[in-house]
Amino acid sequence: MNAMQRLKADQISAKENGFKNEFIIDVRSPDEFAQEHIPGSVNIPLPLLSASVDQLKSLPELILSCRSGNRANQAYQQLQAMGFHNVRLLEDGLQGWKAARRETVSFKKGYSIMQQVQIIVGIMVLTGTLYKPLWFLALMAGAGMLMAGLTNTCLMAVLLAKLPWNRIGRDSKSPTNCSLP
Repeated sequence: MNAMQRLKADQISAKENGFKNEFIIDVRSPDEFAQEHIPGSVNIPLPLLSASVDQLKSLPELILSCRSGNRANQAYQQLQAMGFHNVRLLEDGLQGWKAARRETVSFKKGYSIMQQVQIIVGIMVLTGTLYKPLWFLALMAGAGMLMAGLTNTCLMAVLLAKLPWNRIGRDSKSPTNCSLP
């Protein structure tokens, strides 16, 4: 396996509608991508990356990005194992891009689905702990998080994704997990 190739945000040259020879693949969830992303980047969530291999093979150079670099690193390892040699990582992901004062596109304001899950679970635990007659709320929150961790499927995230303010678009699949970046 080749040594991991990293690029800083200021090493990527933009043209009018995208990049010169590179294609930036953002491996975050559709919800995260909708909130903010690099202009011209394409969203292929990490769990769907292997299903997109045929389309990716024809591209001259891939640059992988996520929020901080963790999921992009996983995607890099996955693509390298499949024989891709034209892959590089955007160092520090979207955070590095913004730190370099590069432009981003924002479509949606508010809390991400992951943040909404954390807020609701926190309220349930606090309420169930501080107000004893509602102890079952803390129990439900703990059981829900245990199941989410064991199955990598978060029922609360699925339900929250169906709410009008969390809808991304008709063709987008709702997120099913609560993975942190």
